[in-house]
Amino acid sequence: MLDAFASGFLVFAYLATALFQIAIVFGAPLMEYSYGGHNKGSPSGRYRILSAFAGLGIIGIAGHYMAQLGIFTPLLGAELNAVANWGFAGFALLVAVITSAFGSKKERGFWSPIAIAMFLAALVVAF
Repeated sequence: MLDAFASGFLVFAYLATALFQIAIVFGAPLMEYSYGGHNKGSPSGRYRILSAFAGLGIIGIAGHYMAQLGIFTPLLGAELNAVANWGFAGFALLVAVITSAFGSKKERGFWSPIAIAMFLAALVVAF
């Protein structure tokens, strides 16, 4: 029951994060909330390309958690699924640490609570 809630939260959080990345791809002036927060205003072409790849990867992670919920057919067997869950928990930990330690005050204030909550939810799913 708790793992289903955590998976649902992760689907929502990853899809919302993907929408944020897609907004950057289309030129939304969100740079002070991303990529260290050192640039303000609209993103350059380099950051738009980076956000496009990040958004696709994030959607893939959301798809993994949708398979956990039974929305999609799982692509991995039980053992590989467990490895992937721990890998995504490690990724979420890395993002939480980087987001909390680096970047602008606005970026930390916006993303740190989200990243920490995503890490905790990923741990619940992994266990």
